[in-house]
Amino acid sequence: MASSDKPRSAEGAPLDLLPVIRSSGILSEKQLSDIRQKILQGDYPMHSAELAERLIADGLITSYQAKRFLANRSGGLIVGRYVILDRIGSGSMGRVYKAHHAMMDRVVALKVIAPEISSNERVVARFQREMKMVGRLDHPNVVRAFDADRMNKVLYIVMEYVPGVSLGERLKTGPIPPLEMIEYAAQACQGLAHAHGQGIVHRDIKPSNMLVTQDRRVKVLDLGLGVLMEADNSATFATADGIAVGTIDYMSPEQACGRDVDGRTDIYGLGCAIYHLTTGKLPFPGSSPIERLGKRISGRHVPITEHLPDVPASFVRVLDRMLAPKPTERFTTAAEAGDALSSLIRSKNRSQAAVSTASKSANEMPQPVVAKAEPPEVVKLVPQYPGWFSPLAKIAENRPRTALAGVMIWVAAIFLAGLALGYFIR
Repeated sequence: MASSDKPRSAEGAPLDLLPVIRSSGILSEKQLSDIRQKILQGDYPMHSAELAERLIADGLITSYQAKRFLANRSGGLIVGRYVILDRIGSGSMGRVYKAHHAMMDRVVALKVIAPEISSNERVVARFQREMKMVGRLDHPNVVRAFDADRMNKVLYIVMEYVPGVSLGERLKTGPIPPLEMIEYAAQACQGLAHAHGQGIVHRDIKPSNMLVTQDRRVKVLDLGLGVLMEADNSATFATADGIAVGTIDYMSPEQACGRDVDGRTDIYGLGCAIYHLTTGKLPFPGSSPIERLGKRISGRHVPITEHLPDVPASFVRVLDRMLAPKPTERFTTAAEAGDALSSLIRSKNRSQAAVSTASKSANEMPQPVVAKAEPPEVVKLVPQYPGWFSPLAKIAENRPRTALAGVMIWVAAIFLAGLALGYFIR
């Protein structure tokens, strides 16, 4: 690391940035030589801040690294086989970084455990045993662990890098709609069920430990790290509060009392997270962590209907069972809880589909057609007459009066002829 009396520019940055970068170890000697050559040729600026900006633009260093170099801080950018690219966040157990494994060309999330935790040998031993089980986890709803080690008293775990946002960050924009949250929680249950099947209890389920990807897939984070809070038996609640702060609001009663825990503890923690994420309120409110912890040990949570009066009764029943004070009153397994949550989604989808189908059927149902009244068709029957009678029939059809007169004349003539004939015979 560069010495503290290294000459600096007026802005506080080192006059020569290259020695600081070299001491960090993140670039090879060839890369450093190329940078120096470009500076001599005038392709790169000599001013440290301007040079840092150019190296960022060319992808040789990151903004996070440049910020450290300009502050004359070169150490801590290499952890084991990983180069730190950026700082993602921090929590009670340590800091999380975006890192790069050069040989495998893989971007990962690297969590460096807080020194006050990793300095305890008993904690380290427990962590190493837990990591052997964590390494077997492979599920789409679990953030996978690739590596874990301890170097120079730095304890770290390397995990799958998941672009996305935690549900804790999502809550900052407002409560999550219940149906959306149910979908997330059902996925989290699937990941937890997989972990429980491998003998791992999370112990620290909370919104910040559930990540949501861009395609709305939930991944449970920090599996196996909950043992770090339990391994130090010498820590009192007061000294452990710095570690447990932020987790008390999701801690099961049996965990708060120091009893043995199993997968039902994670179901309780997930129930607390569902409550908080959908309402923006804690299930056990209080002005201090001790007060909130005491309420969850001694009584039941505030009914969610006080905050969301319109939520379905089926949702309330599932959530109340997840938040039951006694483990025996909760769902037996995370898989069972996940099925109960998924059934709420299926029921909602069926209801929506039924309404949609009914509406569509009503719109598509053929309407009764009122036919326009038309005069009945007149069928003209043409009788068949002997050939000699056809002319007379046409006359009778076309000129009925003339025909009638002719017939009457013909009949009268025959009558008169008959009378005449009778007269002569006598």
